Formats: sequence, C-alpha cells, structure tokens
Amino acid sequence: MTRRQIPFRVALVSVVVGLLVVTCGVLLGYGLARGARNIETLKGEYLDQVADTSVREVARMPQIAAQVLRVQRYRIETGFYRLSDPMSVARAFAGALETDQDILWVSYSEAATGRFMGARRVHGDELVVNLSDPRIDRGVPREYRADTGDAFIRQQSPTEPYEPRVRDWYRRGVAGAGSLVWTAPYTFSEGVNGITAAMAVTDARGRVQGVLTVDFSLAGLENFLARIRIARRGIVTLFDGSGAFVAGSAGPGREAAARAIQTARLRPPAAGRSARAEVEIGGEAWDIVARSVAVGPGLEWIVAAAVPDADFMGPVYATRRNAVAMLLIFVGLAVIVGFVLANGIARSLQRASGALERAARFDLGGVRETRSRIREVAQLEDAVGRVSASLRSFARYAPEEIVRDIVLQGREAMLSGQRRDVTVLFSDLRGFTAFSERLRPEEVVAILNDHCELLVGIIAQHRGFVVDFLGDALFAVFNAPAHAADHVEHAVACAIEIQRARATRNEDHRARGWPPLEMGIGIDTGSAVVGNMGSLRRIKYGVVAPMVNAAARIETFTVGGQTLVSDAVRTVLGERLVVEGPLEVEGKGLKAALRLWQIIALRGETTLVMPSVARDLVGLACPLNASVRLFVDKQLDPEIHAARVHRLGAGARS
Repeated sequence: MTRRQIPFRVALVSVVVGLLVVTCGVLLGYGLARGARNIETLKGEYLDQVADTSVREVARMPQIAAQVLRVQRYRIETGFYRLSDPMSVARAFAGALETDQDILWVSYSEAATGRFMGARRVHGDELVVNLSDPRIDRGVPREYRADTGDAFIRQQSPTEPYEPRVRDWYRRGVAGAGSLVWTAPYTFSEGVNGITAAMAVTDARGRVQGVLTVDFSLAGLENFLARIRIARRGIVTLFDGSGAFVAGSAGPGREAAARAIQTARLRPPAAGRSARAEVEIGGEAWDIVARSVAVGPGLEWIVAAAVPDADFMGPVYATRRNAVAMLLIFVGLAVIVGFVLANGIARSLQRASGALERAARFDLGGVRETRSRIREVAQLEDAVGRVSASLRSFARYAPEEIVRDIVLQGREAMLSGQRRDVTVLFSDLRGFTAFSERLRPEEVVAILNDHCELLVGIIAQHRGFVVDFLGDALFAVFNAPAHAADHVEHAVACAIEIQRARATRNEDHRARGWPPLEMGIGIDTGSAVVGNMGSLRRIKYGVVAPMVNAAARIETFTVGGQTLVSDAVRTVLGERLVVEGPLEVEGKGLKAALRLWQIIALRGETTLVMPSVARDLVGLACPLNASVRLFVDKQLDPEIHAARVHRLGAGARS
C-alpha cells in the first residue's frame, strides 16, 4: 500500500517557516547566554595578559640588579678587583651602571676598615665614582668623574664622614650571610624612590669581608605602568607583600586595587597564578586581576590590573543589544522571504521533478519505492538516483571525458572524429589460450580479470585510455580523448611499469597456485583519427590509422616479457630511450619492413628499467634436447641445428 504523501508546497512552506522561527529563537537564547560567558572569559584572559606583561617588566629590574651583584661578588672573591686601588674598583662599578638606566648606585663597603667604593648615576649617562675611607680626611666622601678621573664638584659637597656599616642595607646584607637581600622602597638622597639590593662578600671561612649593593630607581616602573592603557580608565599598579602601594598612577583604579588587596579579598597564592575580584568604588564596579612577583627573599610584590566594568564591557553590551534588535528584525524578514521563496520553489520543483523523472526513466519496468513522504521530492530523488547509476555505468563503456561533456552540454552523443597525434599500445598474453584449457572457467575468468585490473590501473596513472579488450589482449591509446603533450613518454613508461608489475604479480600467482603470465607489448606513434564511431544505434570511441595496425603487428613479434617499439617512438624519445636493435621484420599487411627496437630502459627524473626477459634462470638436472632454425637476412634458414637446453627461465613452459 502507498503511504499518504503530503503535497510538496504545503510541506516546504510549513517546514521552512517553522524551522526559521524555532531555530532563530533557540539560537538567540543560546547566543545571549553563551556570548555572556565568552565575554567574561575574554575579559579575564585580556586582564591576565596585561598582568603577565606587567609582571615580566616589573621582575626585569630586580633580576638585572641580582645579576650585577653576583658578577661583582665573584670578581671581588676571586681577586679580580684590586681592593688596594679603590679608584679602579669604583670605575669598574661605573661600567656596571651601563647595564640599565634605572640602576643608580653600585657600591662595596669593606667590613674591616669601613671603606666605601661606589659609582652613581648623576643624570643620563653622566657617572661619578664615590670614595670614602675613615683613615683619609675622617671618612668624608670624595667624588670624581668616572670617565676622566677629574674631581666632581656638586653644589652641596658632603662634609660629614660616611660610615656605611651602620646603614640598614649593610646590616641586612651581613645578616643574609652571602645571600641576596632587599630593602623596602625608600627615598634615596637624590630624592627619588627606589630599592636597594645587598649581598655580603665572604672569605673561604665564611667570614664577611664586605657588602655589595645595587640601588635602582622605581621611576622606570612608574613610567612603564603609566603607559599601559586598559580601556579608557583602566590602570596597573604595584604593591608590596603587605599591600602597601609601591608604584602606579593615582585614581579610582588604584583605590579599587588597594581595597581588594588590603582587605585580603585578593591575595594571589603563588607567583605565576592570578586572583580575581570585583570591587565597587563610588557606585561603579571595578574588575581586579592580581599576580604575585616573587623575585627573591624579602622582595615579594603584587601586580594588580584594574578596569571599570562599564569601560570594558559597555561597548560590548551596546553591540549585543543592537545585535539582538537586528536579529529580531531579520528573523521577521526571513520568515516572510522564506514563505515567498518556499512557495515559489515548491511550484518550480513540482514541474522539474516531473520532467526529470520522465527523462531519467530508461524503461517502464517496476516503480521503485519512494524514500520521502513528499511526493515531488520522492520522484526527484528516485529519478536522480537512476540517472546517476546510469551515468556511472555508461562511464565504464565510454571515456569519462566524453560522458562528462555530454552531461554538461545536455546533448546527445554524435558520430564525430578529429585527427590527432597519438601513441597506441597493444599487449597480449603469451600462451594464455593453451593453459586456460587446463583450468576451470571460473579460474580463467578470475585470472583474466585480475590481469586486466592491473593493466587498467597503470594505464590510467599514465593518462592513457583503454579502447578495447580483445580476449586476453588489450588496446590502449595515449593523448586521446584527454590531451597529453608527452604521450609517447607516458606510453613507454606505462609499458615498463606494466611489465614490472606483471613480473611482481606472478609471485602472487605462484602462491595461489595460478600459472605465471607473460605478455608482449607493441607501441607505435603517429597521426590518427579519434572520436565517436559506429552507428546512431551503437557508438564506440575508437582510433583509426595505419599505425594502429602497425602497433598490433609489432606486438605479434614480441616474446613473453618483451616490449618492442617502432622507429617513430625511438626518434621522439631520442637518447632518453635505451634500446637494443634494430630488428627488421616483414609481415602480412605491411607495405615495407619495420625497424623495431627492444626497450631496455627509459631515462627521466628517475630511470625505469625493464625486467629481464630471461630472468630467474634455473639450471636443469637433465639438459633437454632442442632444435634451432636461424633467421638470416630476413629469411628463415631451412637448416636445422641441434641444441641442448641447460637452464630455463621462470616463464618457461613444458
């Protein structure tokens, strides 16, 4: 019984309009929910990237200072510096100042004497060395220009003795027992905020010999943090481990970050991990992301990025509202347009399906079961399926290029032909008829199909076309129907690969109990007429030319595993073709003697070598008696010569 089918017009209009409404509603709801989560994720990732960049810059200066300290300590402990010459040591420290513009001081204070040797940056690249010794002028510091050694006179020269051993950084350095220690941020004598890194120098017994220091300014960090722009009012600030402000711009963002950190709501658990919080300042929500910076013992900072939610997300929210409004408008328009189009398409497909179904019906046999409840779609699917199957089958009988041309142009195949230079190849199995009589028909068909499948695949790889199968023989053409400028080379390379593949396949034949197959191949090239030939009732793609007959005749002169080509093929390929010959032959249907050449190899990007005709020779336990007649001057010598066969190849037959 036939199922009740719905008219296509009703089904299409209902489905299109209904799906538009339902789909747009679901997508709208999902998009709003998913978009909100994605926006929050993107905001968090963006603030994380800002914090990461800030952390790398903030950690850079302490790392440089620590590196300078370790280098200077090594040079003092190894005796590289002559402490008996304080001026040379101080000048070396001046060279260390060149490491970074934010380093203000590099100094060494001697534990035993209280001597001080240091270099400081006055401004820019102007460097001054500073020396003091309690044994000289009561320890009042003396200053000299680092480049010339001339005395440096400032407006208020120091008049009081300088005792470094009572300084906080000195005591921290001694207490640190040779490790790197840091001071809290403080104001230097130059009037700038900075931090001192100190490290004690010890002897082999671990006794403190003195303390090295590196002072660096926080001005560089201040400038860097001030240059960071997050939305319109976002900022990045720096706090110490206790939550005290270190560097950054003033404003509500700094207040929000300080409140989040100082109230212990935002304390990153470890370096390299972030913490997030939301703080309300003046009725406005601020998003805070903090990241720890642990440069060394005593120096633990917190970098905090703060941005008002309205600045960052305001444009996004506005865009989302506009998108929702536009989406609703487009949904309404889509429903109207969908209705109009679906109704028009339904009428068109109804007419097209009937026409296609009639055109695709090759016979009036049984009606196939429809696959759709929509009547017109079922007809269209059924017709298209049969047309596709028919075309696939047709393509196995005719060249695919011709079938495609007929389908695209929508015209019937016509008898036609054109003259073109082509190369033809004939192959034939040796002794197939004889041993096929000893096998069951099923085995003969299986062996022959396996052989043809092998040849067709290789011919297709070389852009050739199989014109016909002639029992166990095959006729192929190159440069037709598809163009191939190097068709002669393709044909010869194809012949070599076929012979090699046949020799390899024979190993499988032996394993399956099938007899080995050997074939001869003949190739010729020249001008021919190619195209659709036959009658209006039965058309076949063919190749007509005298050289086609010549190629077929050439193949008859081959032995198993041998490929012979005409003089025309050898002339085209020239030195690239390695051959033996010539062999002059005459035969029925030939106006003149043919000069044939046996292929040995083909040179190209890779050299293709023919398998040996007399390969895998096996010695016989008992030599065989044989008789031989010679060809002399194209004539078969009537004299019979006795011979003995001592070895036979794999293709020999009893």
